Amino acid sequence: MVSSNDAPESKGSVSPTVNDTNAQATDGSSGAAPTRSVAATAAPGPDSAPEIIAESPRAASPVHSEKLAANLNVKGKAGHAVIDQRQTIPTTGKRRHTTKWEYITFCLFYFSLNGAPIGNNGGGLRQALVNMKYPDGYLTWGGEYIPINAMLLRVQGVMFAAQLVTLMILGPYADYGNWRPWIMIVGQVLLYICQFSLCGISQPDQWEAAQALFVVGSLAANVVNSFYAATFPSIVRDLPKLIESEERVKAGTESPENHSKLDEYERAKLYNLNNMTGSYVVAVVYAIAVGMIAGIGYTTNEQKITSFRAALGYFGFMTVAFTVPFFILHKHRPGQQLPSGTGWLTAGPKQVWSAAKSAKKLKQVMLYLLAYFLLNETWGTYWAVTGIIQNDVIHYSPLMLNAFSLTADLCGGTGHLLLLILQKRFRFSVKQGVMFGAVMTLIPQLWGGIGRFTTRVGFHNEWEFWLVQAWNITTAAWGGYNVTMISEVVPGPKSYMFFALFNCVGKTSGFVGPFITAAIIQADGGKNNGAYWFLLGTGLLGLLTLYFVDTDQAKIDSAAYLAREAEEMYSEEQRAAAKHNLEESSPGTTTPTTPAVVSTAEVQDSEKASTVVEHPVGTNAVGQSKS
Repeated sequence: MVSSNDAPESKGSVSPTVNDTNAQATDGSSGAAPTRSVAATAAPGPDSAPEIIAESPRAASPVHSEKLAANLNVKGKAGHAVIDQRQTIPTTGKRRHTTKWEYITFCLFYFSLNGAPIGNNGGGLRQALVNMKYPDGYLTWGGEYIPINAMLLRVQGVMFAAQLVTLMILGPYADYGNWRPWIMIVGQVLLYICQFSLCGISQPDQWEAAQALFVVGSLAANVVNSFYAATFPSIVRDLPKLIESEERVKAGTESPENHSKLDEYERAKLYNLNNMTGSYVVAVVYAIAVGMIAGIGYTTNEQKITSFRAALGYFGFMTVAFTVPFFILHKHRPGQQLPSGTGWLTAGPKQVWSAAKSAKKLKQVMLYLLAYFLLNETWGTYWAVTGIIQNDVIHYSPLMLNAFSLTADLCGGTGHLLLLILQKRFRFSVKQGVMFGAVMTLIPQLWGGIGRFTTRVGFHNEWEFWLVQAWNITTAAWGGYNVTMISEVVPGPKSYMFFALFNCVGKTSGFVGPFITAAIIQADGGKNNGAYWFLLGTGLLGLLTLYFVDTDQAKIDSAAYLAREAEEMYSEEQRAAAKHNLEESSPGTTTPTTPAVVSTAEVQDSEKASTVVEHPVGTNAVGQSKS
């Protein structure tokens, strides 16, 4: 069972630092005290951090010391910025702690986002119906006589354009008040309706109705997906252990760096748990679906349609079972207050304008936004093109389709499990995880591109689709970290607006990519594989952009942006009331005090330094830091 209490190992007040899991915490009574330098006390705020100076019992290189100090200084600022972001914008109420069962049901909810509810069987049903209606593979659509596959890609582009508009309208308003969980509830109910309605589609002449239900259901599912992703940072940051860590930083008993690492680790852990849980649960459900379809049969067209309809009904029921518990247990957490003198009608546009004015100062957000766009262009359109080719190769077999999905989810779940184990052991950063995942998504593009010149490989054979499902064990890193990376760079209180923005950009790539690939396929005489070269080039450009994203600087920039907005848009009374709410919702450990004074000293090894956190009252907690 998933537990919200599984935390990275720590001793005393300071958690071991990333990449040095074997380091042991030291207290004042054990061994010789580390050599400490005189450190200047930093003023609180996102733009300040403790002065950190490295010393060693041996002669240390001044260049080495300067580099170490500069590195830790940035980490210190980023750590303070993580906490400052929570405290800057006035909210509509007190902080609500995440409970164990809210955490668990949040993970189980991911079943609905994993493609099972409508994506595979709904898409397979509409594609089978249109091919039964037009057996020559061409139809008139939009005034043109085009291949069916080109039409399907264009419909996907239209669908993503509709999602773009919907998210642009909802996103800026969702950060205000406590109403945003209703977006997920309404979207999920629409998905239920479309799933069960597709069960009533059975004739080739009904292909347009199937397509309409598929588009509306997919729109609803993607809106839910966007706001589900925006919810997860608050689920993590309202865990009792995160709140307690914040209080220790305020009291000076824990370094801000360690809090930042704990925050990053817990966010990465939760989203990997989501993906792992969703994958394994879906795999079990798919295994049952495969047995059910084998019993119905899948050789004749009539059997195929019946199998798709039965699978949609079955997955519809399971979707309800896995999502309703979260809606019951989910706490409607406080959002931003409306700024002084601002009404609901103008709040959304004002927030967008405020963010747009600060775009130059949120450079890391914009940089990752570009990388996210390019990499989503590659990965999303890759699955659209590959899915169409796959359905052609397996002749729209519902048994094969669900067997492929079962394999993909088993391998994807295993990939996320391995990531959880490796990250707990090595504490690699979210950026490192997303970089690895991005590289792994590009290899199938190259494979598909080779298929433009040969039929031996390149998605022309059934065995290759088994292989691509198994490849999910590596691409799990992209699915597990690309969303967590958003929460690394965007301002915390603006999660819903910025997650909607990123989802819009993702859907823009889904809008542009299918139209470009459809044009490539059409110009290439209906050959699908030429499109992969466009996708590969786009993905390589995205990978290069991702390399230059600085997550520490992003946190510092976000805190400064929020401080400016609070000063410009909120009254003194609102800010004072927000501070009072924040103090009352804390666990009561400590009232915020002077920031910690952090110094470093190299002990016996020039590559390992002890981080000394001095309390305002003089007691010390010592942890380990890797230079």
